[in-house]
Amino acid sequence: MLNIALTALLAAAPPLVTAEGVTLDEDGKKPWEVPFIGAQVDVGAPDGIGASLVVNPGRYLRIHAGGLNNGIGSGVRFGATIVTFPEMAFRPIIGVDVGYVFAGTGAWLPQLIEDAAFRNAISGVHLAFANGQVGFEAGSKHVAFTLRAGISYVSMTAANQEVSTGANSSVTISGIAVTAVIPSARLGLLVCF
Repeated sequence: MLNIALTALLAAAPPLVTAEGVTLDEDGKKPWEVPFIGAQVDVGAPDGIGASLVVNPGRYLRIHAGGLNNGIGSGVRFGATIVTFPEMAFRPIIGVDVGYVFAGTGAWLPQLIEDAAFRNAISGVHLAFANGQVGFEAGSKHVAFTLRAGISYVSMTAANQEVSTGANSSVTISGIAVTAVIPSARLGLLVCF
C-alpha cells in the first residue's frame, strides 16, 4: 500500500527544474538541444565552392541557403538536410539541394587557356542543378565535418558565341543546351552557434 502511495506521489510531483529554468527529463538530465543557426563552407562537384547560412528549425531538419562559385561564375544554392541520430558524434545525413550558377567572366582563364574562342565559350555557360546526396557528419553539435555523395541532375546552357574560324570568317553558335545525370560529391565544415 505504501508503495502505491509513493508511486502516486512521485507521479504527481512537478518536473525537476534547474536554477537556470531548464526542465530536466525523467532521468534528471538536460534535454538535448540543437543550435538554431550556423554557417557552412564546402567544396564539391557540380556546386564548386560554397558558403551558406544554416538554420535548424528542428532536431532532425537543417535548411541552408547561400552562394557558390565554380571558378567561372557565381551562383546560389538552397537545400535541406535530414540529420539522423543528431545526438551522436557520427551522424548519417540525407540532403537535397537546388542551385544556379550564372555565366561569369572567368578572369583567371587567360593564364590557363590560350585559345580565346574556347575561353569565351566556357565563360558563357549557365549551370542549373539539383543534387540528391547521402553521407555523414562527424563532430559535435557545434562543429562538424560533412562528407556526402550522390547524383545530380544538371542543365548547362551556353550563351550565343561567335567563334573565329580564320582570317575573315566566323561562326555563330547559339542555343546549346546539355542536360545530364552525373555523380556528385561534397566535403564541408559546419559551425553552429
